[in-house]
Amino acid sequence: MIVMARIILKSPYLKPNAKTHAANYVGYIATREGVERPKADNRQILTATKFQKQTVAQLVKQYPDTAEFYEYEDYKNKPNRENADEFILRVAETHAELFGTREKYVDYIATRPGAVRIADHGLFSDAGKVVVLEQAADEVSGHTGNVWTHIISLRREDAERLGYDNVGAWQELLRSQRNTVARNMKIHPNNFRWYAAFHNKDHHPHVHLIAYSADPAEPWLTEDGIMNIKSSLARQIFKNDLEQTYHRQTEHRDTLRQDSRVIAAEIIRQINAGGYDNLMVEDLLTKLADRLKNLSGKKVYGYLPPDVKSTVDRIVDELAKDERLGKLYDLWYEQRFDVLRTYTDAMPEKVPLSQNDEFKPIRNTVIQEAQNIILDRLTFEDATDEEPEIYIPDEPVSDGADPLPVDDPPDEKPENKFVLYRRAKELLDEDSAEYDPQEAIRLLIKSAQQDYEWAQYRLGKIFLNGDPVAQDVDYGLKWLWEAEAQNNQYAQILLGRTYLKGELVEQDVGMAESMFEFAADQGNADAQYALAKLHLGGLAEQSDLTKAIELLDASANGGNEWAQYQLGKMLLYGKETELDIERGLDLLNEASRQGNIYADRVIENYYKYRDRYHSNMKVGAALGSLRLLGHLARIIKNRFDEEARRDGNDGLIDRKLRRQIEDKKQAHGLRMG
Repeated sequence: MIVMARIILKSPYLKPNAKTHAANYVGYIATREGVERPKADNRQILTATKFQKQTVAQLVKQYPDTAEFYEYEDYKNKPNRENADEFILRVAETHAELFGTREKYVDYIATRPGAVRIADHGLFSDAGKVVVLEQAADEVSGHTGNVWTHIISLRREDAERLGYDNVGAWQELLRSQRNTVARNMKIHPNNFRWYAAFHNKDHHPHVHLIAYSADPAEPWLTEDGIMNIKSSLARQIFKNDLEQTYHRQTEHRDTLRQDSRVIAAEIIRQINAGGYDNLMVEDLLTKLADRLKNLSGKKVYGYLPPDVKSTVDRIVDELAKDERLGKLYDLWYEQRFDVLRTYTDAMPEKVPLSQNDEFKPIRNTVIQEAQNIILDRLTFEDATDEEPEIYIPDEPVSDGADPLPVDDPPDEKPENKFVLYRRAKELLDEDSAEYDPQEAIRLLIKSAQQDYEWAQYRLGKIFLNGDPVAQDVDYGLKWLWEAEAQNNQYAQILLGRTYLKGELVEQDVGMAESMFEFAADQGNADAQYALAKLHLGGLAEQSDLTKAIELLDASANGGNEWAQYQLGKMLLYGKETELDIERGLDLLNEASRQGNIYADRVIENYYKYRDRYHSNMKVGAALGSLRLLGHLARIIKNRFDEEARRDGNDGLIDRKLRRQIEDKKQAHGLRMG
């Protein structure tokens, strides 16, 4: 069965005084004159006539692009008389030169059976413009330049589901897209002239769009331009569907992307938890290292000789043969194709990982690993440096204290903020028979309105995450900022993480740093770790390695397993700090006792390879192959995250709030990012 794109756009054009290529069979079917049509039931049952079959074959041969039509798909799946007739008609409409003159074509699309009439015809144009059929036909017919006759077609089920089965929706769409069409046809918006008609009677609703420029020398439509127009129309028509694909953490997320990210995370966990032995990769890495030793100049892919590039490519493709990495790469392609199928059925060829420009960093990662072998650097532990989002607890847990008073105050009343909050927590317990999130939200709001910071924080977190209610980012941020104003460290951490990730709001690393600093100043180990990572990653306003290590040390002492893991690893191998094997192992063991599997892996690898450290290049190559697999997996997974990033700017922080935070930072002796 033929599989088609969800939207079809054809963009032929008529030259001035173009010769007619009309044939009897097209004129016959296109104008419907003198045609005696059997009843619908018979047409659906009867096989296409010999004449129809010959006509279809001749049209596909003469116009190969017509094989992409939905009508051709219908005919190939069910070659009956009705489907043959519909296909032949669509070809005639698409190739307007078959009508003999532009005037006849304009009249046909405006008045043919199935055209949705607005006045005494079906033509429409820009808002506020009254279209007179005779004038429009004369205008198009008398134009001295090329006239494009676009046809935009949808499947019937999509048109009905998305509300594009009426002329009003198409009027709104084409009027909103008119400048996009003009731009891609290289026409100045002031010179753009267009008329359209919507046909709804056929199997597949479609629109005819006649487009040209008041300046005959201006239009220039390329294949890229056609694809851009098609893509823009598809993004608008299938907006709701695409939001499910593009957006993360929304109630309507796309199933494929959601599953892909879960599977991707699981694949990386398996890679990090397991091993990797590949003699071919080890041999190639050793060969690459030997070759690089004798090369001068930059050791980056673009500057390498062809034979060295070939070795790098072979290493990447050999790594891609790993079943886990191959599955991850396939998932990335599936995710990409899911978006492309909206507006095209021409999927790009799946290329080897080494040749995919989307993953250029992989090549230089391989080169870096070969450099590690040359310099005798033992950095195999980096392959386990994959960690989840910064851990943020629901409530303060360092001392086991509940933020509520142990005993109710003597004057405590049912509407007291503490009572409201405590009752809301009970109603939010999913294991409770009283579970009632809606009532809990009502009580939280009342408590928050009495300036109770923990109610504000919990309310903000609930609406920001959309659990257990519908997500409302702006409303969630409102309450988080209220809690932050009272110096609630968990609101500060959550705000910091939100602005750092840049998914629900526009990314603002400076704002994230500010929030982490405020919480870190209160001794919050999670915030100290988050702030340390910003410094280590060079994202802090004034990144400082010494500051990062101090923060890691404080966070590790505060019990943060990731700080223990990160600092322990650095100390164990003297990476960016002085070597301290004993303390490094102590910290890693602390993280391991908290269930940190990555710490387990570093400890295991340390004891496994310490006696062979400095032994030979073969050991380095073995370690490099292990490390590379983890690197490549993370690079592919990061593409999932980048492509799913939100395009909107909801929840942006305003100037007033930024000034307030600036004042607060100055009070803390800090600078604004």
